[in-house]
Amino acid sequence: MPPASPALDIKAVQRALKRLDLDVYAPLTGVLADYVRFYQLDLEAGLPGLRHYLGWVEAYGYRVVGHVFMPATPRGTVFVMHGYLDHSGLYRHVIRDCLVRGYAVLIFDLPGHGLSSGERINIADFVHYQEVLTEVLAAYGPSLPRPFFAVGQSTGAAILMDHVLTSCAGQRPPAFTKVLLLAPLVRPAQWLKVRFGWWLVHHFRKNVPRVFRRNTSDAAFLRFVAETDPLQEVLVPMGWVGALRQWVARMHALPACDYPVLLVQGGRDETVEWRYNNDFVRSRFRVEHEHLEPEASHHLVNEREDLRAPVHAALARMLDGGDAPRAGR
Repeated sequence: MPPASPALDIKAVQRALKRLDLDVYAPLTGVLADYVRFYQLDLEAGLPGLRHYLGWVEAYGYRVVGHVFMPATPRGTVFVMHGYLDHSGLYRHVIRDCLVRGYAVLIFDLPGHGLSSGERINIADFVHYQEVLTEVLAAYGPSLPRPFFAVGQSTGAAILMDHVLTSCAGQRPPAFTKVLLLAPLVRPAQWLKVRFGWWLVHHFRKNVPRVFRRNTSDAAFLRFVAETDPLQEVLVPMGWVGALRQWVARMHALPACDYPVLLVQGGRDETVEWRYNNDFVRSRFRVEHEHLEPEASHHLVNEREDLRAPVHAALARMLDGGDAPRAGR
């Protein structure tokens, strides 16, 4: 991640944003250019013909900020869903890998995250995530090249699993041909303690202090998130935990479906109950590819380069039908 630098003016970035319009392209300038340089999303110089669109869309009452990266001759589109406490600016490795493979990318900040509106890192109901995804698909799906694939990290994977299972239960085809699940969330680590803690304190405490976990072996990324990234929050709302409780119960009530997914998991993940969660994935989906990286932790999209290789290999398998990641990342 980028070294420490003068603080990025997030308010100025938000003021400069316009509606995301794929019919009008212009290179990003001013504070928007500062923003993409800060998070190393300024990929156009290294990928000839690439167009990067950045802006907001109204979705389910939120002003959701998203990016579309469009190669000159796209083979399809990959939707990237970020994890809880994350935002689009932290996903440069996966974005670039999709682009190198010739796919367009759409990624947006979840409500309450990054540059999007909403109570910070909170949600009233996980259904809101589904409604936002549905409205983003409706707004931009007709303009994006098919086929559609999706990659989700942790909570992003949870949102994609919910989309697929809910669609299948309603006898509707999911929006994506295949989905890659990275350290998927069903239950967080120490789920019983989390549930008890929520029951004990949610009536009289709105937030609890965030613990910045060592969720990757990339020390530079950990320093950036804890010390430099202006889009990080330091309080975790109890409301999000309450919404998670309701969502976990609803997910377990949904039937299995014959839908292809790929699964990558870190063996040192202490953020989610990964053994339980991966069993859940196997019980609900047709797992075409599964890889356990023993030395990797939770934040797979920002693991150390050698530990991130299984993510790129799984992406290659999903998009190209191959195993080996391409060079040049």
